[in-house]
Amino acid sequence: MKKLLLIGAAALMAACSSQPESGYTVNVTVTGDLTQLPNDTLVLTGGTRKAPVADTVVLVNGKATFKGETTTPTYYRLTFNGKKAIKSIFLENAKYNVTFDAADPAKAVVEGGEIQSFISTMNAKRDELYAAAKLDSLMKVYGKLSDEEKAAVREAYSNAEKQISEMNDAYLAANPASAYALYTVASTIGDIPVAELDAKLATFDTMAVYANNELLKDAKETAALIKSLQPGNKAPDFVQNDPDGKPVKFSDIYSKNKLTMVDFWASWCGPCRAFNPDLVKIYKKFHKKGFEILGVSHDKSYDAWVKGIKDDKLTWPQVSDLKYWDNEVGKMYYVRYIPQNIFVDQNGIIVGRQIDKPEVAGFIEEFLKK
Repeated sequence: MKKLLLIGAAALMAACSSQPESGYTVNVTVTGDLTQLPNDTLVLTGGTRKAPVADTVVLVNGKATFKGETTTPTYYRLTFNGKKAIKSIFLENAKYNVTFDAADPAKAVVEGGEIQSFISTMNAKRDELYAAAKLDSLMKVYGKLSDEEKAAVREAYSNAEKQISEMNDAYLAANPASAYALYTVASTIGDIPVAELDAKLATFDTMAVYANNELLKDAKETAALIKSLQPGNKAPDFVQNDPDGKPVKFSDIYSKNKLTMVDFWASWCGPCRAFNPDLVKIYKKFHKKGFEILGVSHDKSYDAWVKGIKDDKLTWPQVSDLKYWDNEVGKMYYVRYIPQNIFVDQNGIIVGRQIDKPEVAGFIEEFLKK
């Protein structure tokens, strides 16, 4: 059994008086016919992508207990043997009780933890609002509804989510330095205006309780990366292979053109494929004027990638390492959604980033006039 051995509980305890004297305890109780369970091994996994942690216990007569300490309160997943999900828990150094029937683990109830209690209350409110508007049943037959009925469903959904958002915002306003506030900042950092990044992180960075927090560490690294990708900075150079296995160097491309667009896309990406016909027209219009495109694909299938290039008639250079969302160039440029782009001049200086699709042609035309 691999135990969580994370330091810093004392600092976290000092900042959160509602927490116990040492670490967390998660008591799991399973009722009903235990033979219906997929297996008797439970795994609690969490942390961050760069610093994942996991603890494993075996159910004995329907009971199990996890004990440990965390310096990074965040969402953890309780699963059967690391595969079949049971429940997500926002894990702090506190005591939790998880109860579920063997016949329906998905309906597990979690009690304990200040933040988890708020999340449970918010989820219960969402269920209440959805039930009142019959959203769950209506969504199952959404395709068969009239346009008027669909509009009503969308409005009901929007109203419900607005109330949930207001609950969430109110909690964050009342608890601006909480672990939940840090989680929110870290998980939405790509949407935060660059000018506000330092201020958003400053609150946590000055508190001893977050000294060893992996979420804060990742958020600070991500903020630095995002700032380095703003217009006026030199674009990171890279090399990846084209469909023929030949290495293509980014700087070899942009140094020969007035303006180069890196197009992050994939053959499986519907919005990317929908935009490709427009991009083909844009390329034909501006290529001879000094405009080039370098496609960086987030595909994982070579055949699908090549077929997408052929079917969409993409004639500009294409590269990929076929690592899906782990594409090394994508990580270098903080790509969290596609399609996405970045534009550089002949010296590799970034002149535009994340230009909206309807504005791409106009952006290119204005730049080439200079």
